[in-house]
Amino acid sequence: MNSLDLDWNSLNHESLELFKALLRLNTTNPPGNEVIATELLAESLREDNLEPFIVESAKNRSNLVVRLPANVPQDQVTQGPLLLAGHTDVVPANASQWTHDPFGAVEADGMIWGRGALDMKNMVAMSAMTIKLLARYDQIPRHRDVIFAAVADEEEGCTYGSSFLVNEHPDKVRAQDMLGEVGGFWLNLGSHTFIPVMVAEKGRAHLKLRASGPPGHGSIPHEQAAPLKLAKAITKLAEQGLPYHLTPVVEDFIHALASKQPAAQKIGLKGLLSSKLSPVILKKLFPDRNNARAFYAMLHNTAVPTIVRSGEKLNLIPDEASCELDGRILPGFSSSDLINEIKHLLDDPDIAVEELSASQPVSLTDYKNSSVFHTISSVLQKHAPQATCVPYMITGFTDARAFSTLGTHCYGFAPLKLEPHHNLSFSALFHGIDERVPVDGYTWGQEVLFDTVCALLSKQSN
Repeated sequence: MNSLDLDWNSLNHESLELFKALLRLNTTNPPGNEVIATELLAESLREDNLEPFIVESAKNRSNLVVRLPANVPQDQVTQGPLLLAGHTDVVPANASQWTHDPFGAVEADGMIWGRGALDMKNMVAMSAMTIKLLARYDQIPRHRDVIFAAVADEEEGCTYGSSFLVNEHPDKVRAQDMLGEVGGFWLNLGSHTFIPVMVAEKGRAHLKLRASGPPGHGSIPHEQAAPLKLAKAITKLAEQGLPYHLTPVVEDFIHALASKQPAAQKIGLKGLLSSKLSPVILKKLFPDRNNARAFYAMLHNTAVPTIVRSGEKLNLIPDEASCELDGRILPGFSSSDLINEIKHLLDDPDIAVEELSASQPVSLTDYKNSSVFHTISSVLQKHAPQATCVPYMITGFTDARAFSTLGTHCYGFAPLKLEPHHNLSFSALFHGIDERVPVDGYTWGQEVLFDTVCALLSKQSN
C-alpha cells in the first residue's frame, strides 16, 4: 500500500506501549474522566509534531481531534476527509471477577488484558499510531485530509463525545468516510474465517409501556389490576416477539456465511432467510444460543423491558404500572414503526406506548458499490487471504450515529485477528469479564489499519 520499508517490529512495540498506557487509565463511564486519556494521546501526538484540538463538553469530559492535511496539490484532492474515530470511555469492571487487574494492562498468556482492550482502546491506539506514522513519513501521498478523533461518552449515549462535537464543532469532524467500531474482527464459523465490516447499525428508541386499571385494596385481588396487565404485556412481548424483517445487509451477511459451510449448516443458515423457517431454526435448531439471539436481533425490531415501576403503598393496588423498554430499530424503519408493531402485538386499549427518545438507524445503503468497502476487502486479501470480508449490521449503536448526521459514510472496521487457537469469542469479550486481545492479533490489526488508511488516502476518485 506504500513504498516504505517500515520496521514493524519496532513500530508495533511503540503502538503496544501506547495501547497499554491507555488501558492503565481508569476511564470508567460513569463518570468517564476521559481527560486523562486525552492528555496521554495529546502528548504522544505532539511527539510527531501534530497539534490536537482539545475541548471539554463538561468537567473532565474531554474530546481530542487532530487533522493531517493532504500533501498533494490541491487539484489532486478530490475526496473529503477520512475520519478515524474511537471512544476513550469504558464500561465498569468488577476487579474481583477478573483474572488480572482490569486496569493493569497485564500481558500474560499471549494476551493483553484490560477493560477497553476490545471496546475500544485498541482502535484508539491503532488510529493514533496510524496518524503519527503518516505525519512521520510525509512521503506517503495523502490525496485527502485524515482526521483522528478520540471521543468521550460513547458507552452512555455519546452526549459528551461525538454528539457534542457534531453539534458544537462540526467542521472539526466533518468527513466523507469514517472508520470506527464494530467490525474488522475475525469471526471463525465452522472451518472458515469471516471478517465483518459494519455498514449498518440499528437505531434506538426508549419507550414506556403504561398500563391502567381500577385501584383497589391489596386484600381483594382483581384481574383488571394495572400491574397484572403490564405483566401480561411484558410476557406477550417476550414470548411472541415482533415481526420478522429481512434487511439487505443481513441477507447478504447470511448468504456469505452459508456459502462457506457444509451442506447441513448451509441449509440451516439459509433457513434464516425465510420468515416461516427462521423462528423454528432459532428456537430449536441453532446450537449456540448466543448466536441464535444475535441473529434474532438482526431479523427483528426489538423492545426489551429494563425498568418496571408500580405502586407506592403495599396494601394498595395502583391504578397505573409502567415499564421502560430499550427498543432497537432496523434500517428502513422508524420509532413510529416500532411503536405500531408493539401496539398491534399487545392489542390492548389499556396499554399505552409512549416514546421517550429515539435515534435513527445508520445504513450505508450502497455498500456494494463502495470504494471504501472494496478497498478494505482488498487489503484484507493481502493480510488474511484465507478469510472472507462480509458486510455486517450491528444491533447496538456506536458513535457512527452521530457522525453520520454530517453526511459521513460510516464503516465499522477496527481490525483484530482472533484465530481459532486463541479460543476467544468477540461478542463474549465485549463488556465481558477478562476482556483481552491477543498480542499478535493487535499487531496484525495495527498493520492492517495502517495499510487500509494508506490505500484510502491514495485513491483520487471514488
